[in-house]
Amino acid sequence: MTKVEKIIAALTRDGSLIFANNLSYSVNLEKIIPHLKIEEKDGCEFWYENESPTVVNTRIKVFPSRHIVFYNEKGQRFLCTDPEGTPLHEALWTEDENTGEMQLAFARMQLDCKQWVGIKPRAKTFSTQIDISPHEGWENMSLDELREKAAEAWRVPASEVKYFYDDDHMVHQGEGKYDIRLTKDGLYALHEGTFDKSIFISFMFQVNWTKLDLIPVVELFQSTLPGTGGAVFEFIWGIYNDQSREEKLAPLRYRGLPTYPSKEAFNIFSAFFEPKGPEGKDIKTLFMDPQTSHEITWTPQKYPPVRYFSEEQKVAITAQDGYLYKVTVFDDPITFPFINCGGVRKPPIEREVRVGNQTFTLLEGERGREIHFESSWGLRPQTYSTRLAQKYPFTWKWFFNGEPPRVDPIKSIYTVPFYPEGQADIDESSMQPMVLDQIFHYMEMAPAMPAKLEKMESVLIHTFDTVLAGCIDSSKDRAYTVLYSDPEFAQKNAQLLWNYAASREQLSNLERVSFLEEQAHIRDAYSQKYDLIFKWIPFMYHQDREACESMLTALSETLMPEGFMFLVGPRQLQGLFDHYKLDALYNDPIYNMPFFRQHLKMCPENQVNPDIVVYLAQKRGEQKKKADPPATEDTFDGTIPQMRDFRRPN
Repeated sequence: MTKVEKIIAALTRDGSLIFANNLSYSVNLEKIIPHLKIEEKDGCEFWYENESPTVVNTRIKVFPSRHIVFYNEKGQRFLCTDPEGTPLHEALWTEDENTGEMQLAFARMQLDCKQWVGIKPRAKTFSTQIDISPHEGWENMSLDELREKAAEAWRVPASEVKYFYDDDHMVHQGEGKYDIRLTKDGLYALHEGTFDKSIFISFMFQVNWTKLDLIPVVELFQSTLPGTGGAVFEFIWGIYNDQSREEKLAPLRYRGLPTYPSKEAFNIFSAFFEPKGPEGKDIKTLFMDPQTSHEITWTPQKYPPVRYFSEEQKVAITAQDGYLYKVTVFDDPITFPFINCGGVRKPPIEREVRVGNQTFTLLEGERGREIHFESSWGLRPQTYSTRLAQKYPFTWKWFFNGEPPRVDPIKSIYTVPFYPEGQADIDESSMQPMVLDQIFHYMEMAPAMPAKLEKMESVLIHTFDTVLAGCIDSSKDRAYTVLYSDPEFAQKNAQLLWNYAASREQLSNLERVSFLEEQAHIRDAYSQKYDLIFKWIPFMYHQDREACESMLTALSETLMPEGFMFLVGPRQLQGLFDHYKLDALYNDPIYNMPFFRQHLKMCPENQVNPDIVVYLAQKRGEQKKKADPPATEDTFDGTIPQMRDFRRPN
């Protein structure tokens, strides 16, 4: 295949383009590709029209890595592929009717797992009203003073508030009332690669895609699919590289209200952009403080990470300047990639890749698979530490008695909390991370609770599928019985739990942790006694008094005297506690929880049923046993209602 044929094949590959404008333009571009002139500069090939390559007349750019970028008639990239034509991202640009400026309308990025995520600029404008009339002297209060008060409340510099809220965003309605407006971009999971079937992931602070000036905060970062961060930054780096070709751009800053800095964010930023900070100060320390994160500037790396897809080997790789970082296997039921740790440490769940002269080896524990790689990928062979590899007492499969459940590879990717984009109730699986934060609060703040929890020896976790790992304390040897209904969530949590404990050399404390499929093991599990119970009553039962009472009966019978129970259920349940010898130590409606209130700062229109309550209850100590009453038709027969399976929408 000639060079021209290869580029045309990349442009016309089925599924690479979905937007009508791009498809239409690609037909014209295909015709002129054989006639384009080529100029080489800094290792890149510029394919252009007319006399010399400019931003406007460049149609194709081929990087030294042989990755290909296609540009529209206005000079904006609309398609980027790997050397074999696998699409990495597609962008749709439209012309603003008022200014004539080209604006990003949509962008989509293909992940290593072959799923797609998308960005919709200006996805949502939020408007809130504040009333400053109760404040003395409000008549003379300036907009900058308003911003200063907002900055105090958000614990961010006033300059950052001013950056996002200019005068046009703060509209005085009279009598001290202001409408405060803020527009945000949206991030989506794209079913079948299109926005027609999309799932909202998160809002991001609005980006000026025409002239990049910030790295956006992804507010619901726990909702992103695996590999989203790398794919989005690959796109951001490409846009910045294009825009700085003829104009020197200011360095980028990480901005949002507030920012959400993390070690993971710093690492991925640093892969694509070089951080710089005030002289004499530690860059990472400044970045990790939400009040100073914006002080770090970011300029593009000359050699950012690049991705290659191999349809023959069914893998996607990420490499940077010849160093292989990770390998993802298509349709893998395990969502963790194979990581190159250089032999220095063990990667998550022992999935490691090692690079030789012409092959790399995917290692999972002691099992390996050798794969020949393309010479065009430019991978460097590596030497590895000869020190003895760390031995672990067991793998994550131990939690399932060595036989993990069968899972759907696609569903496994989607084991993240998804929240509504607008006015809708948060579903129960996505509510569980917030509830778990509230439970941690009880554990820390309830009088003498830390000391009491230390004495707990047996724990039941039931219907907390999203956050199973978070309910397990790996610092102490305990017996945990975990009843799950969703195999994908169960597998992910088992892996997260294993990783956490392995990193802290606490795996030996988890030898008595058992993940059991609910339907097959519920009766056996409830025939045991427990010091501590985590129980979520599914929403579908909240209006069914008989079902709730049956569950409460079963829970009280299996809970040891003076044992504790974290229970999520309807408000009406508390009226039954006394009958079952339960004392409610805390009872907080979900809508009042500080963690839900914090969530509303990111998704202010989200709702939750006000009758859903988080309880911390304790069973009273045993009293002198009374004679059993004669059996009647109404006596509870020990049958526990079928618990709800967690199912995510298709």
